[in-house]
Amino acid sequence: MATIYYEPSGCNCDNKTTYDKAAINAACTEALKLASEKRTLGRDKYPHVYNDYEKFDFSSHAKKPYLEFPIMANGAKYSGESPGADRVIIGSIATDYQSAVYCATLTHDGTTRNGFTECSDDTMNPNGKGSYKRRIEGRGKEPVSGRKLLERIDL
Repeated sequence: MATIYYEPSGCNCDNKTTYDKAAINAACTEALKLASEKRTLGRDKYPHVYNDYEKFDFSSHAKKPYLEFPIMANGAKYSGESPGADRVIIGSIATDYQSAVYCATLTHDGTTRNGFTECSDDTMNPNGKGSYKRRIEGRGKEPVSGRKLLERIDL
């Protein structure tokens, strides 16, 4: 089973959708699994590299390349259908695809021109859009030192 560092206990996207830790973990680990198999799903080929056109700053805790993957409102695993508005972003991906760092959950809801805003969570994005009560202290499980990280991803 893959390890996701800095994973929150949950998040809230624009006070419309809330995800628990299990849903966040499922989306992050499925992105890693598909990337390790060099497989993508759906018309938009998820997971795919997240280019960060909105200029979020994940650099304090995660390194590029970042992967973007849908998180489904009903907690189901994304299987290629319409992805909805929300995505998880992971970075600092290990070369064996067994671990990554959670960067954020993002939403298209409430944005213009297909942009993203950060959802509020209790580890990396407590000031994101939406209201999420802090349930854990600190940043969650810290990455172990010495992990070898991908420098690029070709999917």
